[in-house]
Amino acid sequence: MKIKYLLLLLIIQSSFIFSQEINSDLENKATVYFTRASSLGALINFTYFDGEKPIGRFNGPKYLKYVCEPGKHLFWARSENRSYIEANLEAGKIYLIDVIPQMGAIKAGVKLIPVDKSIYKLKRIQKLVTKKDPVKFNENELQKLKDEMGDVISRGIKKYEEIKDKNQKIKKLTKNLTILDQDLIFIKKKKK
Repeated sequence: MKIKYLLLLLIIQSSFIFSQEINSDLENKATVYFTRASSLGALINFTYFDGEKPIGRFNGPKYLKYVCEPGKHLFWARSENRSYIEANLEAGKIYLIDVIPQMGAIKAGVKLIPVDKSIYKLKRIQKLVTKKDPVKFNENELQKLKDEMGDVISRGIKKYEEIKDKNQKIKKLTKNLTILDQDLIFIKKKKK
């Protein structure tokens, strides 16, 4: 009987240790949400990248929660166009990029916006994140995406370098544009 209790105690303690390792690992990483709250162009896929690394592809109102190393990143999305954001991220911090579909007469586009929560309206994003789980991609899916998007990636990076060479403005996601988990929760206001 004592052995069963000891075994149970050991299992419980090891689960606490494991969960602490996961949390401490997240403290050493940065988290970036890519939210597509608009249903405009819902059938059009956007592909998301961190430099030359694909991190996901989805259509419609969904979002991606991307955990990465702190430091400098080039985030970009591709549809019929490309949109770029240069980021400098801190460990343990959360950032938000809003993904805006752009519908034109001939083609559909994408626009990435680094969110400053002090001036950005978050209601649609909060509703999305509160109602749905993030889309997830396993390593095999991301590798397949990388294999099929090889030319797209090299052209996307080349286009970014051309923009930089021409000194054109590229949006920035700076260390101070952080959010808290509770900023993403939608709370319905009570009617008076």
